[in-house]
Amino acid sequence: MSRVIIDLLRHGEVDGGLCLGRGCDVPLNARGWSQMRAMLPEHPPWTGIATSPLRRCAEFAGELAGRLGVELRVDERLGELGFGEWEGRPWSELYERHGGQLSDFQRRPDRSPAPDGEHYPDFETRVAAAWEELLGLPGGRHWLVVAHAGTIRAILRRVLEFPVTRLFGIDVPPACLSRIVRDGADAPRLVFHGGRP
Repeated sequence: MSRVIIDLLRHGEVDGGLCLGRGCDVPLNARGWSQMRAMLPEHPPWTGIATSPLRRCAEFAGELAGRLGVELRVDERLGELGFGEWEGRPWSELYERHGGQLSDFQRRPDRSPAPDGEHYPDFETRVAAAWEELLGLPGGRHWLVVAHAGTIRAILRRVLEFPVTRLFGIDVPPACLSRIVRDGADAPRLVFHGGRP
């Protein structure tokens, strides 16, 4: 029976306090790099790394894959949810001007997208396609997925099958690490969230 282990690592801190979705490509700040490096075990176990193409994920993933000499997959489907008109705007401004819309989005993202934003069911469909592809790769592998809070929540929702109304009941802070394991044909299971390898 082959085992697949997939670790999910959210990108570290970025500057600005802005709403950063699929359309905002900003790099990690110095603290963000430190946060991500601090999550690495002494002997990283990963046999492959998959990453969002956005710089806050891809630059760290590329550096790590090069250092470890492992396969790097840059996958558009792992990008963050598209926040439309909210992209790149300060969260403080959004809460002040669009507090009701933000609350609706957090309660029911499947019914309340950001203005001109990506619809949540479409987002989950694209993330699920990337996720299922990783799970279906031959042989026992240990993957690191470097992605975003929204992407990680979508994967956790798929694995744990909780209602979309509880999506924001899961905290995914910068450099948060989670592990999911699938043994053979068994259903994937969450081993830890917000832990260390």
